[in-house]
Order: sequence, then C-alpha cells, then structure tokens
Amino acid sequence: MKTALLILLLAAALPGLAQTAAVTAPTAPQPSMKMPPPPAALPENATAAQKAEFARQYLDWERQRWNFLLTDSTARARILNEAPNTLLVEAVKGHKAGTALDVGMGEGRNALYLAQQGWQVTGVDIADQALAYAQKKAQVLHVKLTTVQQDADQYDWGQNKWDLIVLSYAGGREYAQKVLQALKPGGMVVLEGFHKDATQVMKIGDGVVYGTDELKKLYSAAGLKIVRYEEPLGTADFGKRQVRLVKLVAQK
Repeated sequence: MKTALLILLLAAALPGLAQTAAVTAPTAPQPSMKMPPPPAALPENATAAQKAEFARQYLDWERQRWNFLLTDSTARARILNEAPNTLLVEAVKGHKAGTALDVGMGEGRNALYLAQQGWQVTGVDIADQALAYAQKKAQVLHVKLTTVQQDADQYDWGQNKWDLIVLSYAGGREYAQKVLQALKPGGMVVLEGFHKDATQVMKIGDGVVYGTDELKKLYSAAGLKIVRYEEPLGTADFGKRQVRLVKLVAQK
C-alpha cells in the first residue's frame, strides 16, 4: 500500500500547523477536513470476512489521511517540499521528453514539473482529492496530466511502456522487478527515500527506509544499470528535516 510508510512521519509534524502560513493558489478543498482515526484493530481470531473488511477500511483510511496531508495548505507548507524533487530535475535535464509514470503522485509537484517540460505524465495515487488538486493546478499551468486513483500495488504498470518512472518517497524495495518490466529499453527510474540512519531522529515507516547500498544491489540484481547512487545528508522532501537520504537513478 502507499504508506502507512510516511504517515508516522507526517502526522508527527502536525501539532503546530496553525502557526504556519498557508500556501496560495489553487485553493485546495479543505472544508472541515480533519485527520481521520485509524480503523479498529483486528481480533486475534479474525475471520476471513473480518480481515477483508479491515483491509477495505484501512485502504479508505489511507485515502483520507493522504487527502488531508496533501491538500490542506498549512499541512503542506509545514511538512512538504512543494518544489519538484531535485534529483528528478537533475536526472531528466537534457533528456528527450517521453512517457512518465509518477507512482504515489500526491498533489503533483513532480508530475506537473515533468508536464511543463513536455513529458506525457500519468500519476497514480490513492488520494482522490490530491489528484483533483493536481488537475486544477495543471489547468492553471495549461499542461495535461493523466491521473489514476488506485493503490500503486494494484495498478498495472504495463510492460515496455514508460521512458521514466518516478518513485519519490513512494516505496522502491518491492518495485525493482515491476520497474524493469514497465520501462522501455533505455528508460530510467528515479528513486529517492530515507537511509535507515534517518530513523534515529524521525519516525518513518519501513516502506521508504533503506539500508546502505540496499537499493543499489536490488536494482542492479534486477537487471538495471545504476547510473547514479548516493546516500547523502540532505533535506528530506517529506518532513523537511536534515537527514541521510538514499538517491538512485537506474536505466534499463
């Protein structure tokens, strides 16, 4: 799923939101939005039907949580970098625009940047209001986005379909084979997340936390050529904390 992975991190930053200046236009849908409570825990002897219902409730909870975190203007300003990811900007510089898949697109900061550079972008995310926000901004910018409301694990990435896949704080460990199959020959993946050292100062879900050289080994073993790999100290796009990151660019 798209993350319980970052929810701990983002929720932890929320208490002081009222003191942060709001970000302007386009106005996000915010009438009486609140962080929803999680679904009740499953009993130890849960039936198959109860487990299925819990999965449904959990997915809907994730959708509501991400809608709040990605479309509430004060929440975004406090905890999210609204500029396009620096690694992505550097990776596509000088490359011919083509088809791009932005996994966990959110409110569209990376997808909108790519669209402005001439890329044909499809963004996948569970947060329907975040996708709607991105579409409104695309209209303002006079660019086209294709958006799909679906969990990234359930979405069909296709085969030999994309010139670029973006995994910006949206998982990566579990996607190496999907990336290999979905990229066109010569296509590349741009991935950024947290190094495990960051968990010493932040609460972060395992889905976006990686060990030393872990992603480099995974994507190399999957058959991709590692173009760039770094584990620098930097400001995280989610949380805006100075922590150790993991940055990978690989090519099919």
